[in-house]
Amino acid sequence: MLKEKLAKLMLVTGALAAISAIEVMAAGWTTNAGGEQVYVQDSGSVVTNSWIKANSNGQVIWYYATQDGTLRKNGWQNVNGYDYYFDENGIMQTGWIDDYKYYCDPNSGAAASGWKYIAIPDEMIYQYANDSHYTTGSYAWFYFGTSNKQKYCAQNENVTVKTIDGVKYGFDDNGVMQLGWTKVTEASPEIAGYMYFSEKTDGNFKQGQQISGTWYTTIGPVVSSGTGSYDESLATGDVEYFYFKANGYVAAGSSSAYLVQSINSKKYLFNEKGNPVYGMQKGYTENESETYYYYCGSTKNDCSVKTGRFSMTEADGDRITFYAQSNGRGYTGVKDGFLYYNGKLQCADSDCKYMVCNVNGKDYVVSTSGAVQKNKNNLKDSDGNKVSTNSDGTLKANLGGSLSTLTASSPDIDEID
Repeated sequence: MLKEKLAKLMLVTGALAAISAIEVMAAGWTTNAGGEQVYVQDSGSVVTNSWIKANSNGQVIWYYATQDGTLRKNGWQNVNGYDYYFDENGIMQTGWIDDYKYYCDPNSGAAASGWKYIAIPDEMIYQYANDSHYTTGSYAWFYFGTSNKQKYCAQNENVTVKTIDGVKYGFDDNGVMQLGWTKVTEASPEIAGYMYFSEKTDGNFKQGQQISGTWYTTIGPVVSSGTGSYDESLATGDVEYFYFKANGYVAAGSSSAYLVQSINSKKYLFNEKGNPVYGMQKGYTENESETYYYYCGSTKNDCSVKTGRFSMTEADGDRITFYAQSNGRGYTGVKDGFLYYNGKLQCADSDCKYMVCNVNGKDYVVSTSGAVQKNKNNLKDSDGNKVSTNSDGTLKANLGGSLSTLTASSPDIDEID
């Protein structure tokens, strides 16, 4: 029940957010014929369709009297096009409402809609103790629906991504707009479950905007942004290149085989930390589990996948010829009269002249240059052993002795830091 001890009451008409209060001499509270409390002015008339302002124990409180003078109570009420929340006594509420789902402006009382930069509730701030973006009493951006006024927040997930005015933002289960690295889901490797939300507004991104469909340079996720320490399984601790796919997740492979990602008509391989790699590496595409050999240039600054036929230096210092298809995969089989295995040209030893090399279940006869020997009727190696070959260069028959065997070998994989 409302107490008649409330002093210094003022009557206000119109929306609270848009008018000034008109002070009246308070006659006090009474009950109408239906037993409902109403406020009566000195003239004896019941206040209707108006805001009523009172000072109670040094606190300003507001009520709203309806057309018959009774008060709006018990939850959400729309007054002059604005949504307000009233308790069981008819007192308008401000701040966070209903388990922090809604926020009513402390000045106007109206439910917030759209973006609001407000303090993170004390009951939640401890969750951000290790996040340098927030401190005790820190403010954060929240977004409240324009129709239902409820804040955007994750439900049964780490982060929900919402599109607002054509831009994607992330919100955690408290409704706090995300900044920097955010773990969105469990993935293998772990970094593949992360997204990144711009820490500040610049020429390309708005603060909080999800980075997607682009390269981005930053330091990888840290264990505690307050201390700057980082998880070695997630980051190198240095500024690195990352590629964020169209869905916002990081392109990343495993420690044994790297993910092949097409970017602007080029291909790159990414390791388990989400960083592009260089040199000779094994990789796989997201749609296939089988791995292939790729050559990704000789330096970190030139790490796109190379195609065609070229010479290169292996990890052990040997020079080899490599053939990569248009998709970057090292070729296996005969190409332009030469034999390749996982892209590496297969050449007979110089002291043998010719050797037999089995590739794809076929015994090819190759020279020291890697050329396949086709339609040979009396081919001699350096020891005088003679063979004949078929039209495809495979061994037809041993005519005198037999050629030495060359075991097909793949390129050496480069180990990089």
